Amino acid sequence: MDTRVQSLSTRPPLRHTSSSFRHSRSSISIVHTPSLEPITTPDQEEDEDDSTGSTIDDSSPPYKISSAPLTDGVGLFATRALPKGAVILCESPMFTQAPSPTRTNSTVMAALSQCTRDEQRQYFNLANAYKTSTAGPRALLPALGIFETNSLPCGKTRGGRRAGIFLTAARLNHSCRPNVARVWDQDTHQMTFRALRDVAEGEELCMNYVDVLGTRAQRAEELRTSFGFECMCEACALGFEEQAESDRRRAALRRLFEEVALCGNEPTLGLRKVKLALQLLTEEGLVHYESSFCFDAFQFCVLVADYANAKAWIRKAWEASCNTSGPDSPASRAFKMYWANPRAHELAGKLPSATLHGPD
Repeated sequence: MDTRVQSLSTRPPLRHTSSSFRHSRSSISIVHTPSLEPITTPDQEEDEDDSTGSTIDDSSPPYKISSAPLTDGVGLFATRALPKGAVILCESPMFTQAPSPTRTNSTVMAALSQCTRDEQRQYFNLANAYKTSTAGPRALLPALGIFETNSLPCGKTRGGRRAGIFLTAARLNHSCRPNVARVWDQDTHQMTFRALRDVAEGEELCMNYVDVLGTRAQRAEELRTSFGFECMCEACALGFEEQAESDRRRAALRRLFEEVALCGNEPTLGLRKVKLALQLLTEEGLVHYESSFCFDAFQFCVLVADYANAKAWIRKAWEASCNTSGPDSPASRAFKMYWANPRAHELAGKLPSATLHGPD
């Protein structure tokens, strides 16, 4: 994988979130991901418009591997205009590995021995951020270093989260304002990459390796210490005043992400914070957290039995989730079920009835 200036490392998840709801009489906590327990949906909701998430009809790949101008290597570039939500790539891992300390250079070499010569050649042509520990991560033996540089998390086992090598996706460079999202499908054992926003023909396709809600200084420090390179993406190349505004927005988004979860007993305040967060996401050109914030707004509405506005918010969450992770993802399916029957949510009616607001 190539990166801005140098080619480096594994990408952490965007943010840890809980997968269950917590509430009590004294305090109600809002969480950012839905429970995935089965929910009964009424028949009358079956005629709701459920078309969203774009797909690619053209049989030729919507990307090409080419020299990346801001790196010393290559990247993926769009070969045609891609609408938001378009599937760019579905890729199975070349091989996977258990988490450290089980993962070693020997286990990687053993996995490589089962691959073809061409796959082995492509693997050893990938970037290695661990050749030297001078200005970045500690030095590792070549096979393990390449794995740690290019692997992506792909499913959990009893022993922890596994990681895998995706030869094409390994060419995705980093950007602090990414236009590509990824999601692992446990059923098909494939990673799907989708356009986070509309992408122009010839535009480089990039994902993020670090938390995009950090300030430029925070992102730069993490990229330097963990991945060993200086980022030169559009978000990091802003002028002084623009950069200060960007840092302010991203710091505010990170703060709001935490504050919203604490507003379970104050749904009106929580909804105001959600609307501010969505405005900041738009201004900053980020898409990652739209579905999470919209789901928060849905929960505030069901708390006070405002089901009309709750349905408007959960539909918005569903649309955003379909674009980032596809209509068949667990979150999208849960959002769709709540859209059909918001009263099925366990927080429904926990607070006195009130009327809040829907999306702008």
